[in-house]
Amino acid sequence: MKILSLVSGLALAAFGVTASAHAHLQGASPADGSVVTTSPSRLVLNFSEAARLTAAAIQKGDQPRQNLKPLPATAARQISVPLPRLTPGSYSVSWRVVSADGHVMSGTLRFTLAPERAAEQPAPH
Repeated sequence: MKILSLVSGLALAAFGVTASAHAHLQGASPADGSVVTTSPSRLVLNFSEAARLTAAAIQKGDQPRQNLKPLPATAARQISVPLPRLTPGSYSVSWRVVSADGHVMSGTLRFTLAPERAAEQPAPH
């Protein structure tokens, strides 16, 4: 009987650990790998569970990283941070969050801001 209780207790403990999942990035805007044609005003990160953003930075090409501020003070499944005015080029955004279970998750997403096309003018006659 004690063995059955021990096995049951271990099974419940294992289930408790797996049920407490980490926050995983489910989507972002701008999306990873996307090409956008206008400078986005905000970075939006969507997570599988509430998380608190502890760091975020943006970098254009090999230029210096720029920390994004202000960061939200509370945990949420959808986190939004203002972006500076961006010029055409390739960008990487690094982020770090702490999930409700205390685990730190981080990642990087990349997107390109394409130059706006000039309005096509009719050819002179």
